Amino acid sequence: MSKIKKIAVLGAGFVSKPAVDYFLDKCHYEVIVTSLKKSEAETIIKGRAGGKAVEWTQDQPEILDSIVREVDLVLSMIPPTMHIPVAKACLKHRKNMVTTSYVSPAMAALHEKAKDREILILNEIGEDPGLDNMRAKQMIDEVKAQGGKIKSVTSYGAGLPAFANNDNPFGYKFSWSPKGVILATKSSAAYLVEGKKVEVPADEIFAYPKVVELEGLDEFESYPNRDSSSYVQCFDLANDVSLYRGILRYKGWCEIMSCLAALQLFDIETEREFATQTYAEFTGSLIGHHSSQDILKRTAEFLKIKTESELIGKLDWLGLFDEKGITISKGTSGDLLVDLMVQKMSYRPDEKDMVIVHAEIVAEISNHVEKRRSTLMVEGVVGGDTAMSRAVSLPAAIASRLILDKSIMVKGVQRPAVPDPACIPTITASFYFGFVNFCEF
Repeated sequence: MSKIKKIAVLGAGFVSKPAVDYFLDKCHYEVIVTSLKKSEAETIIKGRAGGKAVEWTQDQPEILDSIVREVDLVLSMIPPTMHIPVAKACLKHRKNMVTTSYVSPAMAALHEKAKDREILILNEIGEDPGLDNMRAKQMIDEVKAQGGKIKSVTSYGAGLPAFANNDNPFGYKFSWSPKGVILATKSSAAYLVEGKKVEVPADEIFAYPKVVELEGLDEFESYPNRDSSSYVQCFDLANDVSLYRGILRYKGWCEIMSCLAALQLFDIETEREFATQTYAEFTGSLIGHHSSQDILKRTAEFLKIKTESELIGKLDWLGLFDEKGITISKGTSGDLLVDLMVQKMSYRPDEKDMVIVHAEIVAEISNHVEKRRSTLMVEGVVGGDTAMSRAVSLPAAIASRLILDKSIMVKGVQRPAVPDPACIPTITASFYFGFVNFCEF
């Protein structure tokens, strides 16, 4: 009999559970689940045989080392800033590693070491990045197989309330880390127009949203997602291609996010004391008005908008003008914003989220130009897993199984949509539909 595979899942947050379920119930692996609090990991394991909960924090390298030493593969579902110590532990013990995060410069720098140690560190194998890029790469490969030339590639990813549950003024609810929404506002972006790079500074990310209509669904708005230009090589495209990767939101999102940015509510560095403050007083401090009197009017004047505007209505709904005590005693403006959003923008037990992954390409084939589209839309399960948790963690879980089964043999720091022939087509192409079929979407 073959030895039972052993996997470590680092992190027991919003999206880890479907991966743990897959490993324990489908693959019958032994699984170590770590969390800042052991009880959180135990909640995911639910007493199942083969599951083990371990309390671990970033400042406990000896625990991380012992975990990595005893497993066959590490699935890291912790914040991206914590992946490098994990990767170094995997290098030390020659263990493969999987993450759903973007390849950071620090991670990319480990490529040769990973090849030398004969391990794979697979990144960008979630929903976005992940399913979006895999589907785009499959469509690209199909066109190339027909002798065509790719003129443009556009893809979108979205995690939103299901249409029936889109019932708040922001058009958004949290199915993943709320702080991640704020961190995403700190990143600049770039895309290509006929090979020319258009750079978008972080403070202009929400300034110029574009309207996107998806057939059979709805109209959304999109803003650029990270630096799309890095995927020219990844997708093996010509230098004159147009390439855009975007985030989809319900219409109005970019305007309210620009408003929150103007109020400095995305600040995650400056610590404040909130113990004796009301929300109205706090908002007043942001606009230089050290009083809660007429705070709604004063905020409208600061933002140069009308007091009866939808934007002011959204800020009022969120609670920024409330004459009640702030529910956290100290933290940053970003911490306060997250706390308010979680209070107002969390899913109820009877509600569902929705994931959309859309890709479209324009190609020249046999002297004519055509557009090809692909849209995946899935809703979460009431009382069960969210669509986001499944779309993020199941691709990573399936990839982990393929690595352990030696169906994927490529080494080094990689992402799934690569032109390297050693990276089995299962992960660059048909993997996408394997995921869809597995989830019965």
